Amino acid sequence: MRKNGSREISFSQYRTTDMFLFAVIVGLAELFAFAATIWFPDEANFSFSFMLPLVLIVMMRWGWPSVFYAAGSGIIYCALNSLSWQFFLAYAVGNAAIIIVLAYLLPIGKERVAKSWYLSVLMVILGWAAEVLVRSGLLAATGVYDFVTALGLMAGFADSGLLSLAMGIIVILIVRRFDGLFEDQKAYLLRLGKIREEKRRVDTYGEQLEEIDEENLSILNNDNDLY
Repeated sequence: MRKNGSREISFSQYRTTDMFLFAVIVGLAELFAFAATIWFPDEANFSFSFMLPLVLIVMMRWGWPSVFYAAGSGIIYCALNSLSWQFFLAYAVGNAAIIIVLAYLLPIGKERVAKSWYLSVLMVILGWAAEVLVRSGLLAATGVYDFVTALGLMAGFADSGLLSLAMGIIVILIVRRFDGLFEDQKAYLLRLGKIREEKRRVDTYGEQLEEIDEENLSILNNDNDLY
């Protein structure tokens, strides 16, 4: 127990809680997007999705488990819209194709991507492109559309295409400005631990002593300078 009565939790408990909260957020985001298509007037022939930025945030925080959020988002979307099994397959697997972004993150590093606005934007574009191409390919392979038509639908303003890409870029550019939100959580917690430890040392011992070079040390050791 801490002095203020709050309870320490383990890393695994923190991870489970955090991932559960983001799962709820992804589900609510799909419900909101579905409700928005009902609220909008019939002339508004477009839709949008927050799946892309939310999954990328989870990927930055926890890595490969984010693929389940992507696939789950696609399944929820198809269920809400009563789509056929071909769409369930296309959206579940297509959304899961966002996992290719990990191949982009690993050699560059999450920290470097998070600190660079253009690397963050490139991350969003890469995830969007993988999602659109795989979805379109599966819809063509299952005979729903030909590939060109499917690609046009997936990448257009209808059915969470370019509009969702634009919204994804805006969301990521915003969240990367918040400390710890768009960051690997293990590295983030370690960084917080170091900060707390340094603060504890200062609170306990006062200002930290500056390093003393050999010349100053020799002066201190001079008997004539002691009085």
